[in-house]
Amino acid sequence: MDIQLGPLTQRIIWGPAILFTAIIFPKVFYASYASRILTFAAVGASVVWALQPHDIDNAATSYLFGFAPLWTLIVSAMLLLLSNPAPDFRRIRKIEIKLKDEAARKEGGAVGDAQYEWEAFPESFERRCWWTLDLMMNWRGLGWSFQRRQHRIPDAVKRVYDEAGIDVKRDADEKRCGQSRASFLKEQCWNFVVDYVLLDLCIHFLDRDPWFNKSLNSDERLLFGYPAGNYDILVRPYRVFLGTLATYFVMDLAHVVIALVSVGLGPSYFGTHAEPWQHPPLWGTLDDLFQRGLPGFWGNFWHDLFRFQFLTITRTLIPLSPNSKQSEHGIRGLLAMTLIFALSGSMHAAGSYAELRETTPLWLFAGFMIQSLGVAAQEMITGLMVKGKVGNGVRRGATIGFWWFWGWLTAPMVIGDMAACGLFQSKVIPVKIVDRFWK
Repeated sequence: MDIQLGPLTQRIIWGPAILFTAIIFPKVFYASYASRILTFAAVGASVVWALQPHDIDNAATSYLFGFAPLWTLIVSAMLLLLSNPAPDFRRIRKIEIKLKDEAARKEGGAVGDAQYEWEAFPESFERRCWWTLDLMMNWRGLGWSFQRRQHRIPDAVKRVYDEAGIDVKRDADEKRCGQSRASFLKEQCWNFVVDYVLLDLCIHFLDRDPWFNKSLNSDERLLFGYPAGNYDILVRPYRVFLGTLATYFVMDLAHVVIALVSVGLGPSYFGTHAEPWQHPPLWGTLDDLFQRGLPGFWGNFWHDLFRFQFLTITRTLIPLSPNSKQSEHGIRGLLAMTLIFALSGSMHAAGSYAELRETTPLWLFAGFMIQSLGVAAQEMITGLMVKGKVGNGVRRGATIGFWWFWGWLTAPMVIGDMAACGLFQSKVIPVKIVDRFWK
């Protein structure tokens, strides 16, 4: 991707550096809650610094000037204000055992068996640095004690959680014995080919639509169509669908590349991160979308990279009763859901604000905020249909229809601003294959 790493690093490095230093020296930075607040304020100051005016016209780089520091601020809120990582958190570490005698093998082990153990905050400075780096960059919390959703962990890892009294959730279709390295690499290679070709196909159509190719000096706003205000019943959903697909394949391709590199190079380079269970899919299934509509889209289908941090902050500020469905689906539930979308919207709005182009960060933020209303409306409609004993076919049709209508109405507020930022003009693949066969 055509990101200018030099200017980007200079802008966004300070917040992560402050947080990293604070975690590896807890006796200094976690000595009192006041010191933690001051450290968090320093991270906040780094966000202000990153959002200062600049002259970088690269769309992806400019967007990250705002997006990345806001994400660092959210992570810092969780790690500085809501928790104390050194005593609170542990991570799973793989250890190799070699049972030399026959008696040991009969007790349930075999030569070269893999076992796992918890690694608390290390005493060794070098291991402490790696531990902290993993905590800050492992956004999904895979293999950490604080994350209850662990996707496709094998039974050997599950036992470590069980012994610690931590009840984790695993995907229903997972392979309990764990996926082999060879089969995982084969699967990811195929995913890479599919993602690459389909992303290339998306780019082929993006390059031919002027709505996605706004020039740097243009003052045209692309909120609702091309030109602004176009409510075409076919063009709008086509552009939203194309922009969403391109975003999906860019993220999935990056995820697949990271998995291939980590597992491909092996544990000698990446330790436990070289295991297949550390790289579960980012996305849910289409059933989540077609069965539940908007709640399924945002709750399960769309990626969960930032979900844990959003939920942690929200549950602290707006606690819900674990045994009360009214709390979850009532006003408090709506407020909690709105806060989650507000956190996500603030990150994207900051990225939009940092662009040199004419963008609309407040409209983008509003586009995220109102998603909670759509989710609540869809749940209410579904509940009424269930009470009315509406047939499954009609119920599914109504679910898909509302989801399509809501996307048609609100998604251009998000996709349109991303197009105005110039993100869809970024060079994300080195070789275009589709253009060679389809002019």
